[in-house]
This record gives sequence, C-alpha cells and structure tokens, in this order.
Amino acid sequence: MSDRPPIQDTRLQLYRWMRTARTLDAVETELVARGEAFFQVSGTGHEAVAALAPWLGPDDYLHCHYRDKSLMLARGVPVVEFFHSLLCNGASHSAGRQMSAHLSAPALKVLSLVGPVGNNALQAAGVAREVRDQPSQPIVLCALGDGASQQGEVLEAIAEAVRWQLPVLFLIEDNRYSISTRTQGQTFYSHPGGDADQFYGIPIDRLDGRDALACGEQFAQVVARMRAQRGPSLCVMQVERLSNHTNADDEAVYRDAREIAQVRAEADPLARLRAALLADGLTAQDLNAIDRDIEREVRTASDAALDAPAPQASLDARAPVAPGLLDPLNEYRGDAGTERLTMRAALGATLAARMRADARVTLYGEDIEDPKGDVFGVTRDLSTTFAGRVSNSPLSESTIVGTSIGRALAGGRPVAFIQFADFLPLVCNQLATELGSLHWRTCGQWRAPVIVIAASGGYRPGLGPFHASTYDALVAHLPGIDVAVPSSAADAAGMLNAAFQGERPTVLLYPKALLNDPLRSTSPDVDRQLVPIGSARVLRPGTDLTLVGWGNTVPLCEQVADTLGAAGASVEVIDLRWLAPWDRATVCASARKTGRLLVVHEDNLSAGFGAEVLAAVAESVDRHVECRRVARPDTHVPCHFGNQLEVLPSYRRTLAAAAELCGLDLAWAVPPAAEAGRYVVTAIGSSPSDQTVELVELNVKVGDTVTVGQTLASLEADKAIVDLASPSDGVVQALHLAPGEKVAVDAPVLTLAVTHGRQRQPKREDPGVALLTRRATAPTPTAAPAHRGPAAVMLHGLGVVRGRNRISNAELAPRLPGFAPSVPGGDGIFERTGIESRLMADATQDAVSMATEAARLALAEAGVEASALSLIICSTSTPMMISPSTACQVLQRLAPQADVPAYDLQAACSGYLYALAAAWDYLQGHPDARVLVITTEAMRSIVDIDDPDTSPIFADAATATVLGTATAAGHGLARLHRPVLSARGEDGSTLCVPLPREGAKVSMDGRRIFAEAVRRMGGMLAQACTQSGLALADLDMVVPHQANGRIIEAMRTRLKLAPERVWNEIRLQGNTSSSSIPLALDTVLRRPDTGARIGLCAFGAGYTFAGAVLER
Repeated sequence: MSDRPPIQDTRLQLYRWMRTARTLDAVETELVARGEAFFQVSGTGHEAVAALAPWLGPDDYLHCHYRDKSLMLARGVPVVEFFHSLLCNGASHSAGRQMSAHLSAPALKVLSLVGPVGNNALQAAGVAREVRDQPSQPIVLCALGDGASQQGEVLEAIAEAVRWQLPVLFLIEDNRYSISTRTQGQTFYSHPGGDADQFYGIPIDRLDGRDALACGEQFAQVVARMRAQRGPSLCVMQVERLSNHTNADDEAVYRDAREIAQVRAEADPLARLRAALLADGLTAQDLNAIDRDIEREVRTASDAALDAPAPQASLDARAPVAPGLLDPLNEYRGDAGTERLTMRAALGATLAARMRADARVTLYGEDIEDPKGDVFGVTRDLSTTFAGRVSNSPLSESTIVGTSIGRALAGGRPVAFIQFADFLPLVCNQLATELGSLHWRTCGQWRAPVIVIAASGGYRPGLGPFHASTYDALVAHLPGIDVAVPSSAADAAGMLNAAFQGERPTVLLYPKALLNDPLRSTSPDVDRQLVPIGSARVLRPGTDLTLVGWGNTVPLCEQVADTLGAAGASVEVIDLRWLAPWDRATVCASARKTGRLLVVHEDNLSAGFGAEVLAAVAESVDRHVECRRVARPDTHVPCHFGNQLEVLPSYRRTLAAAAELCGLDLAWAVPPAAEAGRYVVTAIGSSPSDQTVELVELNVKVGDTVTVGQTLASLEADKAIVDLASPSDGVVQALHLAPGEKVAVDAPVLTLAVTHGRQRQPKREDPGVALLTRRATAPTPTAAPAHRGPAAVMLHGLGVVRGRNRISNAELAPRLPGFAPSVPGGDGIFERTGIESRLMADATQDAVSMATEAARLALAEAGVEASALSLIICSTSTPMMISPSTACQVLQRLAPQADVPAYDLQAACSGYLYALAAAWDYLQGHPDARVLVITTEAMRSIVDIDDPDTSPIFADAATATVLGTATAAGHGLARLHRPVLSARGEDGSTLCVPLPREGAKVSMDGRRIFAEAVRRMGGMLAQACTQSGLALADLDMVVPHQANGRIIEAMRTRLKLAPERVWNEIRLQGNTSSSSIPLALDTVLRRPDTGARIGLCAFGAGYTFAGAVLER
C-alpha cells in the first residue's frame, strides 16, 4: 500500500468525496423538511475522514462512525444507497430495518454500523484477530465519537488490541460534544489536567480534522506503520460538528450563537480544502462545475430513491437453515454400544471433531486452555491438540462475545465460552443488540454464526447466587438467537452439531449438574449425532398428564413420571431441549391428548419460559387443558443446599403438583433420623459437576480412632484427586467401600461412632417415599368439560372387497414397450413398480356395489345394524355420479328406510385417513355413536391401458370400517389416535383424476410424484407419532399407502426402518388409491406378529397427505 501516490495527487478526488457528502446532507435535510423522511444524521464537519480512504486496501475492514458519509462514499458506497436508507426503502441495504445513518456494504467490507455507540469496538478487535496474519496485511478501522470513547466496551477493545497486538485503527472523531454534553477534559485522552499522549501504551496521534490534506498525510504514516508492525493505533481527529446532532436536536439550546457562528466560519473542512485548491491553481469555475455535477448526481439519486418501493415486514429475525436441520427424521443420538461418553466428554469430543474438520473454528473464554481446560473440564486437551486456536480470555464476558462476533463477521467460526450462565447479563448488550440482530438488520448480508456455551443451573452443594442461575428465558427472549438446553450427552453433541451446521447465532446452556452423569451418556460417534433445531423429544408417551422440562429438570420429570406410573397414572414426558425456536407442535399435541400440562423449569416464575409454553397451549389447543408450573419463586438461588432444594423445582414439589393435576392424594413416609452417636461420612467430589468418584485409598480401618480434619481416604473425581477429611472426632465403626470401587457423590464411605454429632447441610434431596392414593372424586374445574380427555376411538369392524378380475404384467407388457427388463427374460414393469398383477373389477362390480358388500362385512363384524349408524363417510375418486353421493347410494342399499347423515369425501389416496379424522372428531362429540367409513375405488375404469404412467399402477377395491368409542359396547380391532392431515395445492398438472364422464382418464407425472410422496409420507408419519407421544422407533409396523414398490422402499430407506417393519403387499394388489391402507389393515390387524403400534401414512392427488397411529 505504501507505493500509492501522495495525497496531493488525490486532493481533487478528496474534494469530490467531501462535497458529495455535504450535498447529501443538504438534500437529506430538505427531504426531512418536506415530510418525506423522518430522521437524519448529518456528517457536516466530519468530512475530512475521507482522507483515510486512499490508504486503505480491498482487504481492510471499516467499522465506521455514523457521521462518516464521506469515507463511505470514498470506499464506494453508492449515493443512492444513502437515500434508500434515509427513506427506509425495500432496496436499502437493510430493507428499511436500520436507522438511516447506519449503513452496511459487505462487498466493500464496510461492517454494519452499530446502534448503541461503541459496540463496534470489540467487533473491530475480533475482525482484526481473524485477519491479522493474512498476507495482504489488512487493518481494521474502528471509528468512534468522543462520547462513545468512554463506553466500557471501547476501553476493553483497546485493551484487547494491545493484549493480542491487533491491527485496529481506533479513530476518535472528537467534535467536543456528546450530543449536548461537553467532553473536553472528560475522556481517556483528554484529562482535566491536559491531554494524554498515550493510552495502554499506545501513542496517541492527533489530527486536525479541519485540514483534510494534513489529515491525509498523517493517515498515510499511521497506516504504513500499522501494516509494518501489525499492532493497534490510536488517532484523535479534532473536528467540529457544523450542524445539530440530528434533525431532532436544536444545538442552540446548549451552544451560544457566537460559538455556532465561529465554528462555521473557521472550522469547515470543506471550505478550507476548497481554499487550498484555489490557492493551488484551480479556478472557482472548475470547482463550481464539480459542485454542479455533484448536485445533479445527488438529486438524481434522491429522485430514484423516492420512487423505490417500500419494504416487506420481516416476521422472523433468524437466518434460514437447510430443511434437513429442521426435520425430526434426521435426529441421531448415538447407538447403544458399551463405550460411553458423559456430557462433558461428548461436548469436548464434538468440539474436537469440528476443529479437525474446519480450521476456522476457534475457542475463546476464561480458563479454557490446558492444563485446566475449563473450570468443568469441557475443553480439556483441546489447546494442546489445536495449538493457537484455544485461547484464554481476559476476565471480561463482553470481550469474549464481542470479539467473537467480529471473528465471525470476518469468516471465522468462533465458540465463546462463558464460565457461568449467571454472567450472561454482563454480555447482554452484545447478545441482544448485535449477535441477535446482525442477520436481520442486514437482510442476511452479514452473518455472525457465533456459538456461546455456558454452564448453567444449580442442584449441587457449593453453588449459590451468581453460580447457579440459568437465565434461559432471558436469552430465549432475544430475537435471532437459537437457544439449546441439553439434558443428556447425546443432546449436547447433537445440538452443538446442529448449531455448527445451521450457522446461526446459538447459546448452548449445559447443566453442570448433569455434566458427568453416566446415566445420560452417549456413544463416541459424536461427530454424527444431530438433534434437529427446534425439535423436542418425547421421552415416554402417556395419556393422563404431560410433563415438560429442559436441562436439569428433565431427570426430575422422569422420576415423577416413574412414581405416578407406579400409582397407575400414564405420564408423557417431553424434553423441550430447544427454547428458541421451540417445538410448539409437540407440546400442544401432547396437551391436547392428555388435557393436563405441568411445566417444570429452574428459572424464576415471573416471565419464565414456562409461561410462554402455557400461553401457547392456551392459544392453540382447542380443548380445556389444566396447566401448572413448578419453577423457582421470584428470588435468587441460595448457597445453603437445603434452602436451594426448597427454592428450585424439586422432586417433592413437582410430584405434589403432578399428583394434584391427576386427582391423587400425596403423603410421604419420611425416612428415620440418623441413629444418635453415629455419623455416616459420604463421598465428596472436586467440583459441583462431579457425579461419581473412585475410592483410591483408605487411610483407616475399623476400630481406628480419628480426629476432626484427619484424612480418611483419597477419592479420584473427574478433575482431581481429593482428600476426604473426618468431620468429627470418633471411632471408625464400619467401612462401606473398598479401594477401586466407584460410587456416586454422597454415597456412604464409612461410619463413625461419635460423642458429639453436628448438624450438616443436606447434599441431596431425600423427601422419603411417596404414598399416592386416588381420590374418590377428582376435582373438576367448572370451566372444564365433563370428561377429562379425548374419547378413545376404536376400529370395531373391517370389511374388504377386491376386484374379482386381475390383469398381469404379461398382458400389459406388449402395450408398454418402455418397460424393458434389465435382464433378458425379466419383468420390466415389476422392476419399476414392484407390481406383478393388479386387481380389476369384473362386469358385476362397480364402486357402489363393492362398497355395499364391504360395508355389510364390516357391520357384521362390529355387530351393528346399518340403521343404527350415526354417520357414513365415503372416500372415492371414482364416483358413478356426482349426486346422489356414493355414501347415499350405499345407504339406500343397506337401509332404504333409515335416516343417517351420509356424504362423500374426496382426498384421493389420502382419503381413508381424512375420513378417519372426520370420524374421530365426530365421535368426540358423540361418544355413543357408530360411524361407517367407506373407501371404494374403481380406478381401472378411468385408466388408459396404454398410458405407461398409470396403467401399470392402479387397481380396484373397496373397504369399510366401523368406528366407535371405547365406552360403547363391542370389541375393538385397534385404537385410533387422531390422524394428522395436511395438503399443498397443485393445479392438476402433476396428478389429475377427472370428473366421471366418457373418455375421462387419470393422468400422472410419476417422476414428480415420487420425490414428493416419499418426503410427505415420512413427514406425516413423524408428525402422527409426535402427536401420539411416540417416536418412530416405538412403532412395530408401518403401513404406508401402497402407491408403488419403489415409493414404499424409498420411504422405508429414508426413515431408516428395517424391511420387516414396513408392510408391502402391492405385488399382487396394485395401487387401490384410498382403499390401499384399509385393505392392508385387514391382514395386519388379524395377524398377531405385526405388533401393538402401527403407523399409517398416505399421499394423494391435490396434493393431500396424512398420517395416523393405531394401537392394539
């Protein structure tokens, strides 16, 4: 850069930049006066900063001051961009989101201007650290006002630049006012006793901002020195603000008229530069011509911006991620192998895997380098393995996160470690105003994929205020930030991987009390583990109560569910995991099913995240749900562990609330007090995160006399060997452990006989044994309906009728030459479709006759007369006429004199599940009713036998299903959970079933249907499982719509299901449209080896798609 021409050769260009900035200000002021803009910040008086531009290169970054219009113009920001920003246009860099003076230009490395002044300083230091060693020797400008120079984060940033010798040019544009407050003698460079000549060891260069040419010469020297020495510089440029602070300010209130007139007459850098150019030989006519050209350019840009369209409001501050990162089907939480990793080890191994795979990944935080490797050991060995990429930070949380944001803006993948979540308020400024807003305020042009990791929560002796909080609601409240709270090693690894892959700002709060829990461990393949963003996990299904927790409260919820289960209550436990975004669908579906919801969380009650969950359920669930919260009262976490257990959600408090919801009375069998004269000495750990310890050495034997403080044993904890000292004088009465044994912290080590026992703090919750009894009459809130949950809907009868004829591939092959076999003598149609032959109605069968025959079979099995039916729903794509409906025609044949509601439903191949959903809903309001669901499809009648897309596929069959509730008389084949339904509109160009008329034939684009069907059926099956409180792994059998063999197999592969768990009978049946699932159920439900839980999924024209679960 040092071989550039001297600034004298660029003085005319400098004049253009400064004059354009001045004209911009004038036209902007005019637009405000005309009422076409509302807020304007002038750069008048600061224009000499443009003299820095000639000495900057394309790899340098600029974090500008909001008055630096001339510098941004010199950098290449178009004039029209300033007007787009002023007018908040859709075409602006921020689509109208940022305030007018806060520009951004990623292609020019002009970073997004900050709102809170001084916020750019730590980011600039972070950018500099990321680019410091690049061959082009880039520097980073951090421009500040004199008021902002006193922000604590600015001082931290200067210290950080000194600490790491970072090439940051801190340029303070001192106009002597912080809005109305005079700053002279009140800054780190201007003391009451005079000006300072250095700060933190950096010499202070002083520039006269009234003289642009002199500024240019000094900037040249400063930049050259920085490129050579790769360290920071401090420049104070004395300027005068030749305007109000903004259009909303009136400087006459705090500056006298004489001062205002004097600075305008003497301190105008543009007027001084013009005078210097005239003295140098340029004429007034030359400069006036330049001024006119600039005026035209600026007004043309203004007119263009005035005609630009308004922006669209953005309803989500988060960056988009790949759909696969949101798909619950992609979850992988490790295997069940014998080698296991705790959460601590899993986090460390995941970070190591990411650092091996991506050299941009760096870690920054307090005490994270070896040999300590984090206060909880999470980063142990990483600084040794990845030298220079794991760094200890100063004791400053804002520095950790602020510089990490800068590194991310410059292309890094930083991970910021906050030692305790209690310290998140210290960094809230950078989280809320910067990290969470950068994607949103720049329309995705700048992204800062910083991952913030913090230890959170209590539940361990020794923790207390400022070391036991979570602040999860605080960070979840900040738009634009994902929040993860794992409760297991698999979730910690999977969520950390999702954060890396998603490249969105993420705060991961790991519960230190679960960090070393061997019961919540995972397999070593952490690099493969993934927990999709925003997905909750149903830990166990239930029907009586929904328990929702996250982090430390998840084990509590599981313990409570065990206790209630032993008393006969069925409890569904949901680990929310992600708080932002969170899985509303799973929680609402569960609450709808159970009618009772208890949310358990560590954060305090008021405005805690539990309130958000309950509010969403109240707004979204279309039934009465009894709701409760168990949370920390609006107080702080005490250090006394007994008090801590009273303040935080405990097993005792959670069980009491759950029992109340379930109508159970609770009493406790309290354990007996310790025997007088005996003292049980228990195992201790080295830190609050220790779960287990190993007895290394016993220093006493039975009968030994010990004194208080004497070492009794040595224990190896997770991070250190600790000596266990005697708490009292006494005699060793019994030994409970031998060297080499591993036990839980607080397990008995030995018993002392003592003469004087002291009261000690509890080390764990021990409420005794819960005694639960069901109340004679459970309380029913007056607002609640008479029944406590949805009625159980049962399949009571099932009848099927197949087309009596059959058409084989051998018959079709001559008509379909495109289905050539891959091997001589093979069957090309079977290879492509999985179908050998297909059912076809004979001359005596049609849609109505087949449906009637199937209905009689189902009614006979259910023991129901047709006249006793309450409703008939028929799904068909091949009605013989539009009206009367097929359902009415079947009713006429079954019971000519009966009055029964009957209608047709058209959802193509998804029709059976759509009809089941309608029947399920009807039965909730009519629990004594019987509903007949019919499917009837004469698809061969509308197939062109020579059409290669449809002729090999479709077939004819009808089915009938009788449904009722479990309270009604009669047996049941299976219980139906309410189906989930959805659709995506399509114009018929992909799949079309025409109206019944002569010559009308079905048409289909098989290739387009294939991918959509595979994806949609799998997705709906997953949704159905979630709504039913199950995971895919809980299903014994999956019965998909029998579309064709390739679709069924592709769906099976996508869901990672074993072949024997997916029903496929299409080979000799063909695709019978909405009849295919009940046709298969007629076999599946009558065989004992198909399991208790059966998943159903379908995809059809429209597009329609659906899923459901049956339980036997």
